[in-house]
Amino acid sequence: MSQVYRPVPLEEQSQSSRDDASLNEKFEWRAAEKETLAQRIRKTSSSTWVLVVQAVMLSASITFFALGVCMRSAKQADAIPMTFSPVNEAIEYQIKHFDLKPIPDGPFVGKGQQVDAMWDWATNGVPDTMVTREEMLKMNMDPEGALMVTDPATGRRGYRVAIEVFHQLHCLNLLRQANWKAHYEKLGGDTAAEPEDLHGHLDHCIDALRQFVMCQSDTNVFPFRFPFNDGDPWPDYSSPRMCRNYEKVRQWAVDHGVAQGVDEPEH
Repeated sequence: MSQVYRPVPLEEQSQSSRDDASLNEKFEWRAAEKETLAQRIRKTSSSTWVLVVQAVMLSASITFFALGVCMRSAKQADAIPMTFSPVNEAIEYQIKHFDLKPIPDGPFVGKGQQVDAMWDWATNGVPDTMVTREEMLKMNMDPEGALMVTDPATGRRGYRVAIEVFHQLHCLNLLRQANWKAHYEKLGGDTAAEPEDLHGHLDHCIDALRQFVMCQSDTNVFPFRFPFNDGDPWPDYSSPRMCRNYEKVRQWAVDHGVAQGVDEPEH
């Protein structure tokens, strides 16, 4: 079939042009719509990755900060020189309030049988113990010339040792008894010794406690109050302190006590 060409009327031509323009506009709108959607997807993906990266960086920062704190704490702990003692396994820390009133009282204050019983429980009634040669060397103590004993209960050999806290409490107890010398002198014991010997014993105890107190250098503080409402300030020593549990240490000493052997010299 032959093709026939004919001119297009102006009106029809214009309508055709308008249709083509409208169609082109639709394609352009759809293309623009597709481009905008793609851009949105890219923007959303980009935002998600940014959040993920930020979360990872935040987690890493927190982790490194925690590690830094732990390393500093470990370094500080390592920086504190510690002496070895077999009793260290019994150490338990606790916060306690000192009970020291302007006019002192309590079971350890004064004289009499009940007060003596409390001090016997705290110091005189606690036995010595025994350590091995290896433990002596670990404590930087020379075992040569030290008193070596046999445990009557087990037959084991070792070196007799006393735990320092009970020596310090013994010294405090002697100071208490010397404060009530008229009562305790007639009962015998350390306060009944010759004046020169008693003064020497007291000087020993005072200097032992002085060295201990200076060694510990307690850095807690205490305020001043007016307990008698007379305008005269008194120290308030009832502040919280970090303490070692004395009962735990005492019980360890009792559990590991070594009785004096038959042929063992007095000490």
